[in-house]
Amino acid sequence: MFADSFRVWGSFIVALLISTTLLGYTAEPGQDTVIKESTQQRYEKLLLTVKQNPPATGAIICIGSSHMERWKTVTNDLAPLRVYNYGVGGSRMAQAADLYIVNLAIPYKPRAVILYEGSNDLAAGVNPEDIFQDFKRLYGKLHDTLPETRLYVLGIVASPGKRSQKIPDIKQANDLLQKECELHPWMKFIDTTSPLIGTDGLPKTECFIPNNVHMNPAGYAAWAAAIGPVVLPVERAFEK
Repeated sequence: MFADSFRVWGSFIVALLISTTLLGYTAEPGQDTVIKESTQQRYEKLLLTVKQNPPATGAIICIGSSHMERWKTVTNDLAPLRVYNYGVGGSRMAQAADLYIVNLAIPYKPRAVILYEGSNDLAAGVNPEDIFQDFKRLYGKLHDTLPETRLYVLGIVASPGKRSQKIPDIKQANDLLQKECELHPWMKFIDTTSPLIGTDGLPKTECFIPNNVHMNPAGYAAWAAAIGPVVLPVERAFEK
């Protein structure tokens, strides 16, 4: 009887692992453990929604990973600008370069794009130079198609837990992104990293959901305080 019960539970666990793998999920310490849609599924649903309800031409489009996706107060934080948040949780810079900038931004002719990527890359072991090369591919596609569109690049968030071990890589990646932005008048790097790091050099836990890599309202308030003063003075002049 014990052996039968063991086989039943074993079969259940195997089935659960297989279904999780097929959906594209990998649990990381500090992340939600409930089964969610894969990054690709989230992107495909978002793409369909955007096609059905496209953004206004000449607006501002946000693309990026879950830190961007979870910025629910962006329209208030950047009011009176017309802002559309098309963040996709779990994404990396390569996906933003190959999919998001091409399908969620360029077709709708935004006057500006706000980009956040990099933290998932580093957590997965991607080195800063490879992130930078993906970024160059992204902005090349944007500028070749829409040369008048501005690009705001957000610094990589240093989350508590294991991801805080990546702070040296975060600084290296940010440095590469910032220096590249300084070469082009239509790009601007915004330091959204430093406001989330305390005097001890570690992420401010009060800015993050407990036992999670994501920010809470205090974290997004820090984001708004860093992003607003850079974006608003420029983009208000173009708001209709």
